[in-house]
Amino acid sequence: VSSFGSWGFHSALHTTSLTHLFLSRGSDDKKNDSAANIDRQSDIQYGRGISHISADLREEDVIAYQDGVWYVDGTEVGDGSNPVVRYMQVDTIQLVWTHDCEHGVLNGFDVMVANDKVELASVEDSGAIIGRGSYFVSTNEYIQIGPEQILARIPTISSNINWEDTGMEMLLSQAEFDPDEEIMTE
Repeated sequence: VSSFGSWGFHSALHTTSLTHLFLSRGSDDKKNDSAANIDRQSDIQYGRGISHISADLREEDVIAYQDGVWYVDGTEVGDGSNPVVRYMQVDTIQLVWTHDCEHGVLNGFDVMVANDKVELASVEDSGAIIGRGSYFVSTNEYIQIGPEQILARIPTISSNINWEDTGMEMLLSQAEFDPDEEIMTE
C-alpha cells in the first residue's frame, strides 16, 4: 500500500523476496577520501531543477533522506511526524527536471546500518551516524520518496561480506555522515 500525501512519497511496498543483489560503484571511480566525497543537497553546487542532487544519482547509490517532515521552498510538507533521517539504496529513478524544479519519485530498498558488523540498526531506528567503514545492508522493504527529501549521496564500496545467513552483501561507507547536522529545519 502506497501513501502519497502532500509531497510525501514514503511507502511500505514490500518485495516478495530478498534476492536483491547489492552492486556498488566500485572503488575505481571513488577515491577513499573522507567527507569530501559525500555529495550533499546543501552543497553550493546543488540547487533546484537540473542542478538538484537527484540529477547526479544512479541506480544502486546509497542516499540519506528525510522522512516525517521536510521543507520545500520554505513550506512544511510530509506526514507531520518528527523529522528523521533514513537511508535507501536507489533502485529506480523516475524524475523530470526543469530549469528550477524536479518532479517525480525515487524507488529503492530501505537500508539498515551496522557500525560494528555485529548490531544492525532496525528500520525503526533512524538517524544512525555513519562512520567511515559503517556497513549498509538492504532490507526487503521497498520504499518511494520524492526528490525534495534527499539530503546526501553516501559513497560506498563492496565489502565482499554477506550479512549473517541472508546472502545480502554489505556495502562499506567511504565517508562520515551525521544526520543531526543534515536534517532540514526550514
